[in-house]
Amino acid sequence: MRYNPLKYKKSYVLVSLFSMLGACGFEGNGSHAQLEERVRPVKLVTVGQESKSGKLNFPAVIQSSQLTVMSFEVGGVLKQVSAVEGSRVQKGDVLAKLDQRDLQAKLNSARAQFKHADTEYQRALRLIKADAISRSILEQREYQYDVSKSQLKTATKALEDSILVAPFSGSIAKVSVEEREAVRAGAPAITILGKGELEAKLNLPARIMARAGEGGRPQLEGYLVLDVAPQQRIPATFKSVSLEADAASQTYEVTLTFSEPEGLMILPGMNAVVWLKASQHVASDFSSVSIPLASIASDGEQRYVWVVDSDSMRLSRRNIVLDEGVGRMLNVITGLEIKEVIVAAGISYLSEGMEVSRWSN
Repeated sequence: MRYNPLKYKKSYVLVSLFSMLGACGFEGNGSHAQLEERVRPVKLVTVGQESKSGKLNFPAVIQSSQLTVMSFEVGGVLKQVSAVEGSRVQKGDVLAKLDQRDLQAKLNSARAQFKHADTEYQRALRLIKADAISRSILEQREYQYDVSKSQLKTATKALEDSILVAPFSGSIAKVSVEEREAVRAGAPAITILGKGELEAKLNLPARIMARAGEGGRPQLEGYLVLDVAPQQRIPATFKSVSLEADAASQTYEVTLTFSEPEGLMILPGMNAVVWLKASQHVASDFSSVSIPLASIASDGEQRYVWVVDSDSMRLSRRNIVLDEGVGRMLNVITGLEIKEVIVAAGISYLSEGMEVSRWSN
């Protein structure tokens, strides 16, 4: 093949030209990217205030003031279990029974010993009146009488404790034992739920507690709505409040009481939403900072927003604590103030100190 210098010269010129054009293109894109990074248009929102007008709602968990975990006070082999989870029982019903043969034998022996000790003690009382025995013999017979009486009482109670009897009418919530199982004294056996007062436990933010009513306790009343019965409002009344805040959330546990409506079985552990009508003293100052869900970013469990300095238009990260809730707008407990400006959307590509501009449609 013959060497053609003109052909290779043309090729060199074309390669050089494409290289120059490529370099110019990359340089132009880099400048554009730097400009875009320097001033990024974003949607901004000024933090406002949402008035609750005395109507507050908080998630709650249902508990019972009459929930009892029953256990045997003596150990043994379980002979009979009559309780069935979910079934209704009446006060005095036998729920479970241990094998009583050994306990019955001990009781029979204790009765015989007590009968003998009682006979000897009564005989000694008659003889001491006739001055036929000494005072020391009488004291010895009396001591034997007291010991046998105590042993009889212990044996009787042990036999009684081998039977679990419903202390009140209610429902069987849980059965933790099985027939022919060796049961330890004090081990959980049967959990019974009474028909008494039910409770709803919820947590109130510190700002509500700070406006507590007379006596240092909020004057609250309202109703609750169960997740399993969303159409039914159940009246609830204020019972108690813990005056020690939770270290993590800075909230205070409040207990409301209510009665189970007809036709509805309410069990501990069910979830509900409590709607409270606060007294004017509490409600007059209650308002919350409300921000869009799209403005909230996460770093693990920590929630934060991007706050914009109105003079420099630069960003700074601000950690926040949110109220429980769902929806497009969420309430902020701490971290933001009224009239601060935050980025309302498009927060994925922002960084500390970045300069932004207000984006408009």
